Amino acid sequence: KQWYQRRVAITAGGPKICGGCNQNIPSRWVTGLNKFWHHDCFRCTSCNRVVAPTESFYDNGGKPECFNCKGAPQVHTCGICNGTISGQRLIYLANTYHYGCKRCTKCNQAFTADQHANIKILANGDFVHTNC
Repeated sequence: KQWYQRRVAITAGGPKICGGCNQNIPSRWVTGLNKFWHHDCFRCTSCNRVVAPTESFYDNGGKPECFNCKGAPQVHTCGICNGTISGQRLIYLANTYHYGCKRCTKCNQAFTADQHANIKILANGDFVHTNC
C-alpha cells in the first residue's frame, strides 16, 4: 500500500470530472490518487490547504492529507546495522532489515529484494534461501 505520492499537473485535454467537487473540469486539471482534480479542489482533508503539485501527501480515504497535518512518514531502522532503511525492507515480527544486511543462515549470502519470493523463514527465525 502506498501511503503518499505526488500529483502531476496536466495542462491540455478535457473534459474530466473532479475528484473533489464532482464537477466538470473543462480544460486544466491535476491528477492525484488516481483521479482528476481542479487545482483548488486538491486540498488536505485536515487543514483544507491546497496541496502543491511538488508536495508529497498521504492517501486518506481517497482524499489528500498533507505531511504537516499527519506527520512525516515513519522511519524504519535496520535490526542488524541500525541504519535508516529507505525503500524496500525485510520485515519479521517487530524487526526490519536491509535486504543486504540479512544473510541466509545456510549459505551466508546476503538477500536481495528481487529474491523476496525465494526467502524462507524457519520456525527458529532463521532466514534461508528456498534452494539452500
